[in-house]
Amino acid sequence: MAKQPGKISNKPTSVKVYDRLRTLLAIGLFVLVGFLWFKVNKKVEVIEIERAPKSRTWSEIVASDTLNVVTLPTSFTAFQYRGRWYGNEYENAKTVAEALGLKLNIILVKSEGAIADSLFYGAADVAIWPMAYSVVEGYWYLRPTGPRWADGQCIASARKLNIDAYKDTLLTDSAIAELPKYKLSLIKDSHQWNVYNDRNIRKQFDFRPYVIDTIPSDSLNTELLTDSMIVGLTEAVMLRCNVARLMRDYYPTLVVSDTLPGSIDSLAWMLTNVSDTLRYKIDSVSTEQFDNQTPHYTIVARRKKQPKNKRPLIVSSFKMKDGAISPYDDIFKRKAKEFNLDWRMLAGIAFIESRFNHAVVSHKGPIGLMQLMPQTARIFGHEPEDVLDPDLNIELACRLYVRIADRIRNRVPGISDEDLMCVSLAGYNAGIGHVYDAIRLAETLGYKANVWPNNVEHCLRLKSDPQYYRMSVVKQGKFNGAFTINYVNQVMAAYHTFCQKVPKD
Repeated sequence: MAKQPGKISNKPTSVKVYDRLRTLLAIGLFVLVGFLWFKVNKKVEVIEIERAPKSRTWSEIVASDTLNVVTLPTSFTAFQYRGRWYGNEYENAKTVAEALGLKLNIILVKSEGAIADSLFYGAADVAIWPMAYSVVEGYWYLRPTGPRWADGQCIASARKLNIDAYKDTLLTDSAIAELPKYKLSLIKDSHQWNVYNDRNIRKQFDFRPYVIDTIPSDSLNTELLTDSMIVGLTEAVMLRCNVARLMRDYYPTLVVSDTLPGSIDSLAWMLTNVSDTLRYKIDSVSTEQFDNQTPHYTIVARRKKQPKNKRPLIVSSFKMKDGAISPYDDIFKRKAKEFNLDWRMLAGIAFIESRFNHAVVSHKGPIGLMQLMPQTARIFGHEPEDVLDPDLNIELACRLYVRIADRIRNRVPGISDEDLMCVSLAGYNAGIGHVYDAIRLAETLGYKANVWPNNVEHCLRLKSDPQYYRMSVVKQGKFNGAFTINYVNQVMAAYHTFCQKVPKD
């Protein structure tokens, strides 16, 4: 049988190419439609997840008997030291949790983004990190709650920067290019980062002296960033103004600018938009417990591992309410009357020493409300463990203070009550020997030995200088008086505020 010939196409070559292109185009369109369908469905899936934060309900929180709070680990929020929690926001959260009948569980994370994630996925019920409303706007599922206040931003540096030259309006661009630039470190996506990138703020504040150094959001917080500035790793940082004021307790030489124009924002704790009952509960308790008009004070303690400059650490704050200073006011008043002292001054000492915590024992030895040394207890005939009792602790502190004040009064006649209080507080903190050295230096160098500010205070500071602590009138040798001077200033500030708020009798 003869083989049949194949079918011969009559289509021209151009038509064949067109058919192939059409086939390839159809395949391409099919792949593109499939890809878009996948992307759209994936996006819808994400949106569906975002619309349902996995926050615990109020009944679940009550059943667990625990309030989970998340924050960044700083000395003004929450940190753990020797097995105990400290920090201003920790203290506030503890007050709220106790008012709600709940235990407190602290969760520490590295960034504001991690805080938002912890809330969204239900790992935490509320964030006690004060977040700015402008930052929260980027998280549609977050809502403010708890204590609320307003604060602005400022530029802080370890030394005074030469930025005045930039104020000359006649400078040319080439002249400005030759002026010194300073590294300003900002944490990416932080509130400070948003402030820097705000066009309205940049119009009102001159950032030309600064070169921006971007820090990853999960590597440092503003407190650690300030530490790095002090040791020279950067030249300037941006801080909340109230944080900058607290940092001055760490570093008295810190240079802080005025509040950046337009940078003031509202701050508050945060939770998710599905936690309405918890939000109502916290807001109700906060209204009762916190008052924006009440004063906040800071207390200074030491890190377990201190850097070379022995930076102090802010532990927490105290708020006066209903005319009371502390739970120990009755004891302060009774002992003050017995020893002819102002009870508000005793309260000021107790606040700065222990934040009215009668059970605190410092790793260096001081004990209780007034932080008495063990040897002080023995001098007055008591064992150190006895002075954990608030009544005895305050009594021995009064006896110690009166002994110091009597000696100072006899040593420098004509000293005023205010100056006597300051010098006696210095002796209470540093020991009377170092105060005697400062008095003798004042007499030798021509300062007023019966005046504390800029006189005895200044001479106490001079005891850290070899030129002065090697003088024959200095019996106790070298002494760093800066911490004692800061202590006196803090006690006197608390005392003066207490005097404004509560009567002596």
